[in-house]
Amino acid sequence: MLHLELQHGVLYVDNVKFCYYEVSANDGRKDLPKGTYVAEARYAHSFGKVLPHIESIGWAGADAGCQIILGRVRAKSGLIPDGYIVQVLISAIEAASDLGDQVLAEVR
Repeated sequence: MLHLELQHGVLYVDNVKFCYYEVSANDGRKDLPKGTYVAEARYAHSFGKVLPHIESIGWAGADAGCQIILGRVRAKSGLIPDGYIVQVLISAIEAASDLGDQVLAEVR
């Protein structure tokens, strides 16, 4: 099973620091609801590509409009979105799914 953990602006994959994240202000939410959710890589019609999706939370990616923005570098103006890190996360989710493993995202 692949385990994603979102805690204090850091995304961990199987207990290893993977990247930073920020919650998009697009939907008025300032923080993510705590809990454990199923995550999967699925096609996002509104973005025209496959993105990580966390049930009850939404899309994770580097695009404006995603509920969770992912990146590796924080600047004074905020997190710099990183499409490459999103693709690496999609690959990890798809690999786990191909093995029949469930992917869970835990928000702390």
